[in-house]
Amino acid sequence: MADEPLSGRLVLGIRSVLALLLGLVGFFMVVLAAFMPATTAVLVVGLFAAYALLDGLVSIFAAARAVRRALPRSMMMLEGVMDVATSVTAFILLQGERPRGLLALIAAWAIVTGLLQAGWTFSVDISRGRLVLALAAALSVAFGLSLLVWRPPDLLTAVWRLAVYALLLGVLRLVVTVWLQGSRRTGA
Repeated sequence: MADEPLSGRLVLGIRSVLALLLGLVGFFMVVLAAFMPATTAVLVVGLFAAYALLDGLVSIFAAARAVRRALPRSMMMLEGVMDVATSVTAFILLQGERPRGLLALIAAWAIVTGLLQAGWTFSVDISRGRLVLALAAALSVAFGLSLLVWRPPDLLTAVWRLAVYALLLGVLRLVVTVWLQGSRRTGA
């Protein structure tokens, strides 16, 4: 049980790197979208689906290893299962000639993920980093709502939003990972 916080930091670190990579590749996709918009749409959705799948599997793994408290464990498991289901749905929608509903799917995923993250953030025993984790959860909800309320006028705008969201999410998760690593060293 003593290594549980360390494995939690590792999982959060992996999820941070995944989000940062999604954001960086998203910025590359913005450039690509200017030259090949149809191809970029498929690549962006495929990239998002791969990210959701990996993030979901990491969440499921973390929930399976969490032994202390049932509430964050069940929420993390639910988040992981929802990530995997969203990924599979996105891959299925990609098979259609004109995929519809992908923005709504991504928006719903972001909102539900943010709400689940907010729930488990406030149920874990950490004194440092909780506020930043809560900000990451709020960012996910705000991103999802922005896709629903202010629909992007074109592919380039949608890709920009996804890239900025992913980079911010990755940075916030990385900050928490570093803070938690610092608290482990100081014994806080």
